[in-house]
Amino acid sequence: MARAINDPWWLNAGLAMEAEGYQFDRAGAVQTVADPNPDPARRSALPIVLRNGGLIRKRRVELAEDNRMFRFAARRYLGLGAPGLLPLLNSPWWMEEERMVLLLGRAREAGVPLVEMARRQLALPADWTDCDIIVSVRPLPGILLAAHAGPGLTAESSGERRIIAHEAPHLFMDQLYVPGLGRHPALAGQGAANAAAWFQSARATSYDPAARGFNP
Repeated sequence: MARAINDPWWLNAGLAMEAEGYQFDRAGAVQTVADPNPDPARRSALPIVLRNGGLIRKRRVELAEDNRMFRFAARRYLGLGAPGLLPLLNSPWWMEEERMVLLLGRAREAGVPLVEMARRQLALPADWTDCDIIVSVRPLPGILLAAHAGPGLTAESSGERRIIAHEAPHLFMDQLYVPGLGRHPALAGQGAANAAAWFQSARATSYDPAARGFNP
């Protein structure tokens, strides 16, 4: 069995927690808040660990050059520190091609814009991402990536709450979290270099989610 190039990060507990929606500060500590309804029987109130968004880790998925990956991103980050689409490739959050096709079909069936369906199914508050560009890429030949996969969790930001109902598993839209990408403190700034090494930005493609072909 081939070893995924990002296995050390896949086994990293902090990154696994980020995949599940735990929030971290810049030093890598899990963020907490005081319990607003503490148990009076306790001498001291226990803090509540912050969780927001993320996914339910169900299984390990391995991605190679024959796997096409998609994500909704923000155009305003293009050109920041790297050429081409590379700044948008440095994110752990992706979806497989079959899920992208499923998302497109659900948008058409519901008669709603693709971006709105993405926000509903992937729990993407507008404050988190503009969702004004779709990026697609494949791992480079010889690169095997391991990812956490599972259905998303409810996310909230600036008063906007995107709810994914747990009681309706047939509605779940599986997502991928690829450890080793992004800006988690455990990566020590290595995410951008990993994206450059694992993907060839010249081979990445982008689409306008507002294009007529993507919308009913």
